[in-house]
Order: sequence, then structure tokens, then C-alpha cells
Amino acid sequence: MHPVATVPSLQSLQHMLQDLQLVVTASEMHGFISGLLAAGVRLNKQQLIKLLEAHTETDQAFDDALIASVWQIQLATLEALGASEIIFTPLLPNDDYTLEERVIALADWCQGLLAGFGLAVRGDDARLQKGDIQETLQDIVNIVHVGGDFETETEEDEKAYMELHEFVRFAVVHLFEEMSPPEEHRPQHEQLH
Repeated sequence: MHPVATVPSLQSLQHMLQDLQLVVTASEMHGFISGLLAAGVRLNKQQLIKLLEAHTETDQAFDDALIASVWQIQLATLEALGASEIIFTPLLPNDDYTLEERVIALADWCQGLLAGFGLAVRGDDARLQKGDIQETLQDIVNIVHVGGDFETETEEDEKAYMELHEFVRFAVVHLFEEMSPPEEHRPQHEQLH
């Protein structure tokens, strides 16, 4: 097994995006990449950057640092999604951030996931007719619209956020497993090199 690729921190990626004056958040960017991968799309670096530039609606090309970072994110995300254990985790703010900031970032991440997944999957794909796929996608749509009263953060609110976070982790792995090309599901020793 290969070591997981080094991924830039949420803050580092956010600074790179802000330096280019992009309105997309780091969480949404990771969600978009995760959506592409969960839908079964495998892109080379040039294809990935072209899609990300289109998603961010930028008039300028990504700089080398951002290109290297999003490529590493894509590699690490693909590896985490395909791991035998569930190690995938969305790129989101940690507990040092307020609950409101984390909920907004989770909603952004889910919005990015849906955009990437929707871009990658044809509307007539028969796999989308599976009830569990439809239900999973609808649940993710619902998370995009999560809100609440953040004047006081209760332990129950924190628990609800953690449940949503865990649901998203498992939901994305489920989508990845259902939508991945069949050759990715062969045992490691059977894969062609």
C-alpha cells in the first residue's frame, strides 16, 4: 500500500484560493473533487485543473502552488476513498472553529460534492435509479440547507453536527463504491500493473 499523499491544510488551501480572489471555499473545492471521484471519474492533472477552473468561474489560470495542492488532494482523496477501511474525511474546519463555521463549511463541502458528482454522471445513468443512491444524494442535498440557531452552541448541536459529519463520510464512500469503475474493485493482487 502506498502512503497517503501529503495534503495541504484547510487554511493553506483557503489562502491560495483567496490569493487568486476565487470565491470558492477550500471545503467546497474538496467536495467538488470528492464528487468527481465518487462518481467514478478519473482525471489527469490537466483535466482536473480545467474542471476546477470552470467550477470556480475564474478568468485566470491557477498558479503552480494551487495546481500542485489540488492534485495532491485528488490523489489523497482517491486513495482514502478506495482504502479497505473507511479513512476518508472531508476537508473541513476542526473543533477550534465555531459550530456555525463548521456547519457552513459542511454545507459548502456538500454543495461542492453535488456539483462534482452531477457534472460527472450522465442523467440517464442506470445506477442513479437505485433507491439507496437516490436517498444518499437527497440526504446530501438536505445537508446543504442545514441551518440553525447558533447564538448558543449546545452539546446536542455539537452531537448533531458530528452525526452529519459521519454520515457524509460514509455516504461518499458508499457513492464511490457504487459508482467506481468495476476494475477498481478487484483485489489488489488481481489488478494489472
